[in-house]
Amino acid sequence: MNAMHSAALLCAVTTACLGAGVETNAVHAKLAEEVCRVLEATHTSRHAPDDVISRRAFTNLLEMCDGRHMVFLADDIAEFAKLQDKLDDFFKAGDFSFARRVRRKYRERLKECTTFATNALARAQRPVGNPSTYLFDRSKEPWPSNADARNAIWLTRLASESIFRPAASLSRAYVDKLEAEMKRGEDAVDEDFVMALVSVYDAHTLYLSPKTSGLLEAQLKLSLCGVGAQWTEKDGSVVFTRLIPGGPLAKSGRVSVGDRLVAVSPKGNGTFTRVAGVRSIDLVALFNGKAGEPISLEIEHADGKSEVITIKRERIEIADLAASSQTVETPSGRLGYLRLPSFYVTAPSSNGTFRSSSEDVRTELRKLKKADVKGVLFDLRGNSGGSLDDAVKIIGMFVGSGPAVRMTGHAGEVALDVLGGSIECDTPLVVLVSRDSASAGELVPATLQDTGRAVVAGDRTVGKGTAQTIIHLESHTGAALVVTEGRFYRITGGSTQIKGVEPDIPLPCLASFWKGEEGLPYPVEWNEIASVPFKKSWDMERFVPELRKASAARRAAGSAAWKRHEQLVGWAKEEAYRKTVPLERKARKTLRAHDDAVDDELERLESKGFDPAHREADAVLDEALNILADLVRLNAGRPMPKQESTQDESGLFDGLD
Repeated sequence: MNAMHSAALLCAVTTACLGAGVETNAVHAKLAEEVCRVLEATHTSRHAPDDVISRRAFTNLLEMCDGRHMVFLADDIAEFAKLQDKLDDFFKAGDFSFARRVRRKYRERLKECTTFATNALARAQRPVGNPSTYLFDRSKEPWPSNADARNAIWLTRLASESIFRPAASLSRAYVDKLEAEMKRGEDAVDEDFVMALVSVYDAHTLYLSPKTSGLLEAQLKLSLCGVGAQWTEKDGSVVFTRLIPGGPLAKSGRVSVGDRLVAVSPKGNGTFTRVAGVRSIDLVALFNGKAGEPISLEIEHADGKSEVITIKRERIEIADLAASSQTVETPSGRLGYLRLPSFYVTAPSSNGTFRSSSEDVRTELRKLKKADVKGVLFDLRGNSGGSLDDAVKIIGMFVGSGPAVRMTGHAGEVALDVLGGSIECDTPLVVLVSRDSASAGELVPATLQDTGRAVVAGDRTVGKGTAQTIIHLESHTGAALVVTEGRFYRITGGSTQIKGVEPDIPLPCLASFWKGEEGLPYPVEWNEIASVPFKKSWDMERFVPELRKASAARRAAGSAAWKRHEQLVGWAKEEAYRKTVPLERKARKTLRAHDDAVDDELERLESKGFDPAHREADAVLDEALNILADLVRLNAGRPMPKQESTQDESGLFDGLD
């Protein structure tokens, strides 16, 4: 794309999309009044919007536009900042004009940046001073002082991105992003203002527009209808990060991980929406549809070549989201492996029936019991939660009865107890968690750890100890608020918020680089309440010192698989926290080749992971099974004491030695 073509296209985009909106203060005021009332009455802080909320919302509004700090100028920010304490007052009055003003300035500056970038690409202009690195994470950097300073930043960015993309493709992507921004109506800008204010209460309190509210219902399902892919935003483009085996894209054989998505024709009729700059939720909506419906995708491959492929959406059964189990033969006897990636409730299966995680876990535990396993490894790595009621039921399958979880909310303190269900597993238990185990995926291991029922291995969990509720708004049809209304607590009194669950035996997992809840903006603070009276169901924690010592010795001796695992964990952390990349072409290509090789290996390991039949591909699973085998040996095969016993707690474990 030459400079003249770029300028003409920019002019057409601007002329077609810029225009004056009509204020609807009465509608906004009604919406704002309801949002404020819900937040003050329901959010755990009981905090009405004030100047503190206003300043946070001001920051949010700017970051939603220009998170890299390379579009706005410092003078723009200084001018906006004069009103940073007034956003709460504007919001309550239903006056959304400030948000629209910020967005108009952003669009003006984005047009300037896009014009500069496309012209610089056409001239193959190089960065001033020949810098050796590019700082791509500028989120903590000041906004550029003037246009010249901003242009210098952009030249460095262009030098970085053009190493792997042809200038014409890169130029088209920038124009696409501008076009997508200009096409966003003022309703979308207004929604951003609501979101900017609401989300400063904490990272999990959200405003859902009618579109996003409708898509939320898919979260607890075990199947989805679409193309079968996961993606991420990278260098301003949508890049495929995973193709689900058996999904339409994977079966087509024409798309690979790392390919860029350029445009989508939702009906497969040749009418395309270019995706650069499109919000993730809007991209989900483009993919969403009925099974059998066609959809066309314009793909840019790693070699820069583009093609359009047309496939049909399918209902994709994601079997690895449901509970599953296997048996493992070891010198210590037959062990059971139970995997649960989420706590689901009414997930439709392929034959149209409904399932729940608790009933599926019950079924799998009975299979393992019938197989006469001597111990069970309960794998909750990556389990981000779901149905709390199901989580409590599953706790009951291991402890029988007693307190499980406590929570506080606007209704006061609530104790969720196990209601004396049947114990489905009375053998030694190891629970495996990771840095991305969250919410109910933390509460289950916490209770099993506190009651002495299980040994917990893995990484410290994410630390999400808050409960959310969805409140549909009467003032705005189809819209809703997700509000953090309460907090979760262990039965010992401490919250899982921020601190998560500390494993008895630390094992670094591939998700170790996650910052956790404390890395999110405005997290709810940790606190604790009084411990609830409870009776320990077993004493598995007494074996922890010996188990920890044996595990450390094994890992120090270092199998090839474990050494490679530690290397991959280190590389994954380095890539996750990297903020700069080299601009020298050879060094950058070497870095890219290394990253790609690591990503490919991680993808291969993931495809075989969570499977005892491939222990060599999952070093953490392998070591956790070794820990379980040690626990079974130390416990000498004794089952959990019967809870019908009238012994007091001090004599509960008599004779176990």
